[in-house]
Amino acid sequence: MTRGKYFGWLAVLAIMTLPCLVSRVWAAQFSAELVINGPGQSGVFELQIRDDLYRLRKVKGFPMVPPFPFIVDRSTGLTWGLNPQLRQYMEISDPAKTALMNPLVGWVLTRRGYSEQPGSAETVNGYQCRTTIYREQGKSEIAAKVWFSDHLNHLVREERFGRNENPVMELKQIKEGPQAPDLFKIPPGYSKMEASGTSASKAKPSSLNPAPASPSKDESGTSGDIVFILDASGSMWGKLEGQSKIAIAKKVMSELIRDLPDDSNVGLVAYGHRRRGDCNDVEELVPLGPIDKKRLISTVQALSPKGKTPISRSIRLTAERLKHLEDQVTIILVSDGKETCDEDPCALVKSLKETSINFVMHVIGFNVTKDELAQLRCLAEAGGGVYYTAKSAKDFQVAAKEVVKKASEKPPVRLKVTCLKDENKIKAYVQILTQGGKKRVAEGWSDPERPALFRLPPGTYDVRAQDQSVIEQPTVELKNVEVVEGRITEVIANFAAEGILQVKAVKNDAPLKAYVRIHRQQDDKYMKDGWTGADGKPAQYKLLPGLYKVKVQDPSVIQRPVVVIENVEVKAGQTVERTAGFDQGGVLQVKAVKNDAPLKAYVRIYRQQDDKYMKDGWTGADGKPAQYKLLPGLYKVRVQDPSVIQSPVVVIENVEVKAGQTAERVAGFVEGGVLQVKAVKNDAPLKAYVRIHRQQDDKYLKDGWTSEGGKPPEYKLLPGLYKVRVQDRSNKERPEVVLENVEVRSGQTSSVKADLTKP
Repeated sequence: MTRGKYFGWLAVLAIMTLPCLVSRVWAAQFSAELVINGPGQSGVFELQIRDDLYRLRKVKGFPMVPPFPFIVDRSTGLTWGLNPQLRQYMEISDPAKTALMNPLVGWVLTRRGYSEQPGSAETVNGYQCRTTIYREQGKSEIAAKVWFSDHLNHLVREERFGRNENPVMELKQIKEGPQAPDLFKIPPGYSKMEASGTSASKAKPSSLNPAPASPSKDESGTSGDIVFILDASGSMWGKLEGQSKIAIAKKVMSELIRDLPDDSNVGLVAYGHRRRGDCNDVEELVPLGPIDKKRLISTVQALSPKGKTPISRSIRLTAERLKHLEDQVTIILVSDGKETCDEDPCALVKSLKETSINFVMHVIGFNVTKDELAQLRCLAEAGGGVYYTAKSAKDFQVAAKEVVKKASEKPPVRLKVTCLKDENKIKAYVQILTQGGKKRVAEGWSDPERPALFRLPPGTYDVRAQDQSVIEQPTVELKNVEVVEGRITEVIANFAAEGILQVKAVKNDAPLKAYVRIHRQQDDKYMKDGWTGADGKPAQYKLLPGLYKVKVQDPSVIQRPVVVIENVEVKAGQTVERTAGFDQGGVLQVKAVKNDAPLKAYVRIYRQQDDKYMKDGWTGADGKPAQYKLLPGLYKVRVQDPSVIQSPVVVIENVEVKAGQTAERVAGFVEGGVLQVKAVKNDAPLKAYVRIHRQQDDKYLKDGWTSEGGKPPEYKLLPGLYKVRVQDRSNKERPEVVLENVEVRSGQTSSVKADLTKP
């Protein structure tokens, strides 16, 4: 490889690897398009992020998601949905309840319970990402892969893997930069809307946290989450009391949907309605979400029975759609026959109930035989629900209303959890688990205004409360809490008081914007990061009492020096402050000239003592120098002229950079000349192969071709003597002419001609 090619590759390699050499910087603010592509779930959301808050708004796709913006606090999960038309907002304390509207929450919840394995580092959309591989427990196949950028502090891409579909969620059109603070506040004049849809107050909140959380869905009196699985197999054309069973089902279902509360969440699955004889004819017609009565009724009315009765596959599809939800969902199966495709579906329902999917299944058997009734009753019993027999249109109507009423039944509030710190009520995240902590059955938030309230069947539970306002997110666990029929059990979770650590950075007695990382002293475990302010505002952290290590990095100079402050003690209820002082750097400017004119040249800076690479860049053809902010010390400068074939290098040793001063160095290069090569044969221009060598040692420098049109190739070379080899490759013998001692002079053009005519 020539010297020129060697340095050229070094330049390219340096540019390619530069992102890997830069320390992590948290981009606290950016905007992007959140694009989702996949069967039945394609769409685009507008995403804006400012520190711990993000704003998401649907742009297209996902017809069940309203195009209204909502704001999410990443540190707590609190969500505020804005309705510009009504000038109202709704506050939702449970992130899981936003999963159907917020893909950033929904996709995470569907991974709950999967095993995780770190993958390789990869670049996506220009961002270096660490990857994580997810698998379902006990399975070897990859279920999902996530690409996460530490620079953005956000995922850049997530892909799901299945038999027939690989949906992808990805950030595109990423633009880093400040986001307007007002976008992340509830607009003035908006009133708070309770879960029932009524306005709670005409107050004008000035921030996102002025009011207590709204009641959870368990207290709002909704009809819960319901998914109907409707039989649309060919047998539904059978007659009952002079009408087809499908006509009766459509009439009863339409009336039922009209009577459902407006705050219900409803979904619809049907089977056998598209193709004859196809056991895979199962379709989620309406995903579980806020009820759209008009859509549901029109969808039911459009069904045309055709095919088989794949009950197991319809239940499996429904369960797959529900596995990310925490709240119990009621599945209502309406069928006029038993399974015709797979094994007994009763065993499937039993196995699903043993998983983390939280559902109850009721079954309506519509004019079925004794044999069919046995299987359908088994399904209801396995699903923890009730079986209803409908032998007439009236029976079906009564059964349908009864089962919906059953779905809306909820136990009364039986458990209150209050969270305290220094005898003051605080906001904390509370989970209720089965005894022994194996399975979560409910979750919610306590806050200073009210305790967390839970509607639970009698039994013994574990309570887990978490204070998410502190970096460590400490947890208090209360074991074997007994919930008794007929009374309310009240428990208190007491948290230790935290302290505050403030970190500042200065350089030359002035505040410095610096990157801060907090680690636990005892094991160097990472806790949190952030930035000090150029205006002197400290980085601030709430921490449990203990010893911590503070690492502060100055990103304003190339070396990015780090100051480590050890054994910083944080005490309960107190604020401790530490300041990291940095040495003032200097500036090194490098210029390049040739023939007294500015030259565009490639520059690399090294530390003198050990030749360690620091930084590279380019001087400007307009005379603008390459400029580098460096710590005081001695440096080596290598400047390369890429305009001539040899790519000569000037090395400037022991360049001293002093604090607060600017050092300048100029690399001077010799002006080259131009060598033109022509080839003729029988007095006519010839296309011939040319190789240029240095005369003194026959070192190869460059090759090329002459043209049949007579235009000669040109070679920019340093002054000196060269050997030119010209070869006629149109002749099998490949005759060659060698021109010796061809002189190239500075600033001049030399021309040589090779005659390849046979003697």
